[in-house]
Amino acid sequence: MRILLLSHYYWPEVGAPQRRWATLVSHFIGQGHQVIVAAPHPHYPHTRRDEFFGSQVGRMRTRVEAKLGGTWETGELGERILRVPYLHSGSSIGRQLLDQGVASVGAVNAIIRRMRNSHTPDVVISTTPALPFLFAGDIVARRLRIPHIAEVRDVWPDLISDLSLVTNAVGRYLPLAATSYLEDKVLPGLLTIVQRRASAVVVTTESFRYLLERRGIKAEVVRSGVAQSEIDQRPHTGAADESDTKLLYVGTVGRSQDLASVITAASKVPGIKIRIVGDGADRLKLQALAGTLGAPVEFFEQTTGHALAAHWGWADAGLVSLGDVPAHSLTVPSKLYSLMARRVPILGVVAGEAAEIISENRAGVVAHPGDVDSIVTALQALVQGLDRPDAAGHRWVVDHACVDVMGAEYDRILEQVQT
Repeated sequence: MRILLLSHYYWPEVGAPQRRWATLVSHFIGQGHQVIVAAPHPHYPHTRRDEFFGSQVGRMRTRVEAKLGGTWETGELGERILRVPYLHSGSSIGRQLLDQGVASVGAVNAIIRRMRNSHTPDVVISTTPALPFLFAGDIVARRLRIPHIAEVRDVWPDLISDLSLVTNAVGRYLPLAATSYLEDKVLPGLLTIVQRRASAVVVTTESFRYLLERRGIKAEVVRSGVAQSEIDQRPHTGAADESDTKLLYVGTVGRSQDLASVITAASKVPGIKIRIVGDGADRLKLQALAGTLGAPVEFFEQTTGHALAAHWGWADAGLVSLGDVPAHSLTVPSKLYSLMARRVPILGVVAGEAAEIISENRAGVVAHPGDVDSIVTALQALVQGLDRPDAAGHRWVVDHACVDVMGAEYDRILEQVQT
């Protein structure tokens, strides 16, 4: 089967969507499928490609990019990558949406031009978190007359309103009544049409699947899969220095994570130290906040490999955090599964399904998103006595969120849309 993937985030970038699709593309190729990926030149989380390759992560990949070059590339897994235009983005939601929109239009144009009369794929998969790519997948599927699998990794369209996406992007140019109408009616309606028209909709949580089913959309759950290498690791033992409890956050430093609440809480709890490893739109604001409050928080650039392993060697526990918006209660960050697989004690500033998974599997402590007092209480519990997770969380990951389960579920969906 020839599989076409549309994604704004892809190798050699580093992040949850990139890891998920590296795993799935490897699985598809191992199953004998051909994979073509349409994605912009790597630049996330930076504004442009040069900044990416000047970063700690990008410097490790410069030599590979220089060898490949051109519009078409061969990826590290043997997939063919069609690089499409993008717009130099920035920290604002408006600039990021423009970047994603330009890339999605570029992907549609490049695919229709190259694949309309020959080498037509058998199926197209579009994936968020870049919302415009779902519309691109719908257009490509209809023009090429092939099935469309719409992977909705985030809770769209609900997040449009919860995050005031249009208001934050163009609120200075339009009246509030217009942005609210777009957020509450127009964009959710268009996205729901795309979801209903897709041959299959893939989501990553049971709670979001139930919500879509109530809207008349049949969805399939494919959780992000933890690699076997992480499942096979020895249980995390934490740092040898017991003077303070050390909490590590690795990932995007943006609005959705609301790390400001965690930093504020940490400034009130003696005996805690926090490291934040990653980049994103809120990093500079959070550094300023930590400095103002005198919070025990250090910031490090996004990294991988031995450098990231060294951070985990320092840490006693891992942080998973989401902001206090209704849609986030239907979300489970993929890093949660990775921490459970490695039996890292978790501070989960999460609600809904993610909180239930942590509590039911005795994988850590839970605080309510946006509630600084609740986070203070959870941090104090970590300082007073850090309980090591037992095997329950590890078993849950093996049964529900490992790469074998993820691959098998996608195999079933691919077969389903071809019949």
